[in-house]
Amino acid sequence: MATPASDYWPSPTNVDDIGPLINALSLSERGTTPQRWIVDMSSHEIGLNPHPHIFYINPNECPNNSDSFNMSCQTCFKQYDVNISSNGACTSLSHHLHTQFSDESVFAICCHCGTAINALLEQPTIPLSLIYRIRMARKPKTLNPNAPDFHEAVATLIRILKNAAETGSDSINLASMTFINKIGLDESSKEFFETAGFSLIDQRFHPPDRTSGNVQLLNRCCFQLQLLLLQERPSLLTDLINPACQYIVQKLGCSTYERDAKEKIVDLFNKTTLMNELQSPLGKLGCVTDMSDDIIIDTFQTQVSHDVTTSHALVDVLVDIQKKRMSEKLDIEIACRKSEGIVTTAELRSAYMAFDIPNFGDGISNDVLLGLMRASHGSASAEQLKIIAKARNDSFINQLLEEPLEETMMEDPILDLYYAQNPVGLSNIGNTCYLNSLLQYIYTIKEIRETVMNMEAYVEDESAEGWKGKVIDGRILSQQDVAEAKETVMELRGLFSLMESAKSRSIAPSSRLVELLLSTGKDELTNIKTQRLPNESFVQQDVSETMSILMYRLNAAFQPTLSGQDSKPVDRFNRKAIEVDNSTGKRFERLIPEDFSTLILSVKEPITLEELIDDYFDALEPEIEGHSSDPNATNVNNTETSNNDNQKTITELQGRDITVTELPPILQIHLMRAQFDRKGNTSYKSNATVTIPKRIYMDQYLESDQEENADRIKRMKMWKKERRECRRTLESINQNLERLKEDHPDANETREPNGEVSDNPSNNIEPALTDIVNHGSYSAINPDFNNKESEQLSKISDLTSKLSSETADLNRAEYKIHAVFHHEGGADFGHYWVYIFDESSDEPRWIKYSDDFVSEVGIAQESEVFNGFQGSTACFCVYVRSNSDVVQTVWRSIS
Repeated sequence: MATPASDYWPSPTNVDDIGPLINALSLSERGTTPQRWIVDMSSHEIGLNPHPHIFYINPNECPNNSDSFNMSCQTCFKQYDVNISSNGACTSLSHHLHTQFSDESVFAICCHCGTAINALLEQPTIPLSLIYRIRMARKPKTLNPNAPDFHEAVATLIRILKNAAETGSDSINLASMTFINKIGLDESSKEFFETAGFSLIDQRFHPPDRTSGNVQLLNRCCFQLQLLLLQERPSLLTDLINPACQYIVQKLGCSTYERDAKEKIVDLFNKTTLMNELQSPLGKLGCVTDMSDDIIIDTFQTQVSHDVTTSHALVDVLVDIQKKRMSEKLDIEIACRKSEGIVTTAELRSAYMAFDIPNFGDGISNDVLLGLMRASHGSASAEQLKIIAKARNDSFINQLLEEPLEETMMEDPILDLYYAQNPVGLSNIGNTCYLNSLLQYIYTIKEIRETVMNMEAYVEDESAEGWKGKVIDGRILSQQDVAEAKETVMELRGLFSLMESAKSRSIAPSSRLVELLLSTGKDELTNIKTQRLPNESFVQQDVSETMSILMYRLNAAFQPTLSGQDSKPVDRFNRKAIEVDNSTGKRFERLIPEDFSTLILSVKEPITLEELIDDYFDALEPEIEGHSSDPNATNVNNTETSNNDNQKTITELQGRDITVTELPPILQIHLMRAQFDRKGNTSYKSNATVTIPKRIYMDQYLESDQEENADRIKRMKMWKKERRECRRTLESINQNLERLKEDHPDANETREPNGEVSDNPSNNIEPALTDIVNHGSYSAINPDFNNKESEQLSKISDLTSKLSSETADLNRAEYKIHAVFHHEGGADFGHYWVYIFDESSDEPRWIKYSDDFVSEVGIAQESEVFNGFQGSTACFCVYVRSNSDVVQTVWRSIS
């Protein structure tokens, strides 16, 4: 039974005096209608398998019309104990629920009437890995006529669990033919009965005593199996399983609401509908798409009254909906709001730009804003000042309306403090956003920054008598090569000096620095050297390529720090490794050739970063059906010849493990998203989700740990190999699904008669989620797709859990996240920006660098860093050793 909300959430000492509004706003400034609350719940804690939760009520423990109930998702089987406490009819057209989401619970209060919802999250009662093992041991009778059928076994288990919960049934004889034929005895069935509380005594399973806790356990095990049959074999179900959304809105007194006649009715227990609603602009207002104009206006007015600073974005939504519906009511509401000075976001941004305010004022305090406005050389008008004053609702900014806009103030301590605590942006001088992001990151590396700023003490003197030249990566450098590299360092020092002391929003890298970093004489490193016309825009280039050029230039310019012909001055980022030939046992040491220890990891499907790193270091395997077996595979935009050139290396390295003898202070990871479609002979960008952890541990890859943990590492390698096989099976399933789509184009409900994809909101959903939506259309043609996919995902989850347990105590070689580069766009176009973690600030924060604009991302919003923002994907990650002092994010010196 669900526990009352008061047992988990602190309540005010005097609710009557404080009122529901204060309680609600303490949870969240944004409020939603109950229908939108259900949409938001569908994405809560969905885990690594992107899907919308479709909740069903547990019929085994929900009394009629009870305020407390248990519900579970039919896909992942995560469950919630829910309690709804109502204070009577709501005083508004609809509840306005303010919600606080956490990892373990969800709590919401209506700001109008105080109605509260408390939902406590629990993991599946039966582990998914156990269901997978039961399924694998019980194939369909078409494959093994003598084995119990999986779905019939599930139906039998449901009857056993229900009897045990309701009447405390007799023990189960394992030797009975019914048990043997319907269930079968093996390790998985034993584990199932133990999970459900049964005891194995004298070859009989004895049910647990009928205590309240045991009955709840039996009912929830039963419910999970009922949901499984509902999804895969509903004909075997004998109980009615109802969607939870209907019950929730009924308990909240809003099962019916005024709808717009022109809109399609929103079905809250349909996956495609939920995915579309998650992307709907009306979500900003807390509504769903079929709600009437009156409800939309009511929620808009309520939201603006709570937080006027959001009014511009909300007016934008009203404008868009009004254009679509041609609604007179919405038109009048928009006109009334504009007469009060609430303008659209575009008009507000234009006002900020007139004052040269960075990032449209986001993340800038009112004190700093005042300084920036007074110091502005822009051509702002009094009307634009009035717009900002109303948007900020700040009395000091309003005072500027009574003052003339003055010239730049000579001294402004508040503005100087702002500049001292925040980096400057870098202007984009022609498709150089990737270079700007890289330069911002390089500036945070103390050794590079200090060496560049004091270059005279370190650079080569190639004009000195007797200078013998130097070798970088096997290439003999000429005096001209060194002179050009020193010019690069000189240009870089000029930029770093401005980045240290500039009193401005942004500065521009010199065109000469950009030119030097976009081309190099080192042809074997990169093929990007091109002839450009004076006014030609610079072409876009990969971050890791530009990093290689930069490191090449630095190493060419500076004197070696160690003896030896091939030693490099910038050596903080190299690592040494041991390769072991598994067939002969022969070991040999080699220096990994990438500077900065850049791991190049190919991203094809949703996956964790830890799994990608595992695959990099494990024994390489032959290439199968387009699976690249080379973890160092570079640009997939290369021609077929480049693939052939790599084949010899692939063949030679098959069956070899890589272990590390020396770890670098800085570890870079290039998430290679450029992929090649062999069928279409085209390149494309993979937008697959990569789960990026805040910390990673490299102990298991260290040569020094191999002997001590030999047995453990052997087990782990076996599990990793099994996991890779599961990934290949999943890829095969997806390939078959694509072929099925081609054979049955009409099965996808979002396709137009001419074969083109319709203009549907689901088309803009993240690819990993879109796959789930599209699978639903084709599973009706071949239901086996969903079963096979679920099997592989469950197995991957099980293997990953085992690996996590094995490495729990391997935590000495710890790295922490420092920077994450993002890219938005396709394989040959788009925009780069970078997030860099500032650990030394008073409150740790992320800083976002997007060309001219530098803004702060609070820890509360750091999901933007790890999960992407407006369709972007992470493409490059930087980790630093936790015990090292190699980075300093903000380095400013304002006179």
